[in-house]
Amino acid sequence: MTEATTTGGQRLPDELGALADGVSLTLHIVRHAETEYNVAHVMQGWSNSPITDRGHEQIAAAGAALAGVPFDAAFSSDLERTRLTAEGILAAHPSPPALALREDLREWNFGGNEEQPSAIVWGRLFAQHGLEVDRELSAMRVLAERMSWSDIFDGIADLDETGQSEKAAETVVRADLALAHVIQTVTADAQAGDERTVLVVSHGGFITTLLRQMTPEMTPTTILPNCSISTVRLQGTSWSLEGVGERPEAFAA
Repeated sequence: MTEATTTGGQRLPDELGALADGVSLTLHIVRHAETEYNVAHVMQGWSNSPITDRGHEQIAAAGAALAGVPFDAAFSSDLERTRLTAEGILAAHPSPPALALREDLREWNFGGNEEQPSAIVWGRLFAQHGLEVDRELSAMRVLAERMSWSDIFDGIADLDETGQSEKAAETVVRADLALAHVIQTVTADAQAGDERTVLVVSHGGFITTLLRQMTPEMTPTTILPNCSISTVRLQGTSWSLEGVGERPEAFAA
């Protein structure tokens, strides 16, 4: 295994790519379907809430869009909303691979901020910077211009009086380990020059973390839509971002 050479155990993108040993990879990374907490704007990291009727429609659309993709492997966060999304997508596939559930693909752990109104939690951080909460998330965009993504999420973690929230560095290392597991698992029986295609179902914040591990230049300014598809390809040790947050109908077009 390639050893990490950056601080905190994080591999550089080409080091992650080297784990594939010359196998070409395509990762289709899907955010889970809409949940009741999404609709209610409630902090939802490791906590769960039921998938909405609209969410089930999103799963059906994602399944139809991805039915023609020749998946060699499938991985999902083990939380209910991601598991059900992954199972629904694979149920529509003519030859679905077995689904591997992974704790390391979970969303950011918001600790004591879990299941709290997002406006209150984020509002406290915005207030520290003289900003107001709004539905359009313009305050988030302004904050992103002033702070790095890691500083933003560390700011949220610092608001957790229980001290249970993950810090950015911890989540980055978890993303690195999750990607390393996926890469090494799907290439274990492959030879250099082979190609493998993988489904990964995870969460909005954590997908952004995963994408940044492979393509650090990736800095989305909006939240990834529910059941949207982000696609990354590996050739040699070089990653390319082919699509970010594509809705199923756009992906299938």
